Amino acid sequence: MLDHRVTTPENVDFHFTLAGPGTRFLAWVADLLLVGMILTLAGGIAGTASVLVGAYAEAIFAVFSFVVGTGYWIAFEHRWQGRTPGKRLFGLRVVGEQGLRLDLGQVVLRNVLRIVDLVPGFGAVGAAFIALHPEHRRLGDLVAGTLVIRERRVPAPERLRSILGAGPGRVAAKLLPLDARRRLTAEQRDLMLDLCLRRDALDDGTRMQLFATVAADIRDRLDPDEAPFGALSDEKLVLIATGELFERG
Repeated sequence: MLDHRVTTPENVDFHFTLAGPGTRFLAWVADLLLVGMILTLAGGIAGTASVLVGAYAEAIFAVFSFVVGTGYWIAFEHRWQGRTPGKRLFGLRVVGEQGLRLDLGQVVLRNVLRIVDLVPGFGAVGAAFIALHPEHRRLGDLVAGTLVIRERRVPAPERLRSILGAGPGRVAAKLLPLDARRRLTAEQRDLMLDLCLRRDALDDGTRMQLFATVAADIRDRLDPDEAPFGALSDEKLVLIATGELFERG
């Protein structure tokens, strides 16, 4: 399996496992089948409506087919943070080249260019790009600056469980605001988890700096009056908050 490495300004490396051509194809076929079901249902409705509106039904169906054919991927990848039903089924996700979540512009660009990938038929251009590119990226990925990766299935870190198991940390964790997950972005939650998993591999200076930065962000996002974090060190705060969010799922 191929890895894509991202190095942060603090010289911390993060690795992402790239999705292969076979898995991407299967995910695409699964999505295509779902789109086909939607269009088949819409075609039946259009056939019935043609009795009432005549040729207009065909024109409406043609526009609807184009919107669904493009909008399906845009809507799901934007709403589900880089996943469609097919990608979710096979454990894939689209991310930016730096490992961050996609913005709307990237989602739209990579999927509008899907039209080019589909010529001359059944995705021949897209398949050729994916097969030949060293990181299995199609044209839309190259232009939008995106990657398709395998999602990590990480078990709950035992060291986080032990911190949450007893003592004053447990009390603080249980007092996290109920909407803490909403107040912290997906990127922040991912960074928190990655930092906790890699803490032992960092030198003391980098470790202290990273935990201080992340802890300050958590304190800004979670009102100190609601979450009594004042007595906790930066590192313990991040560990406790990450463990509690992780357990909530």
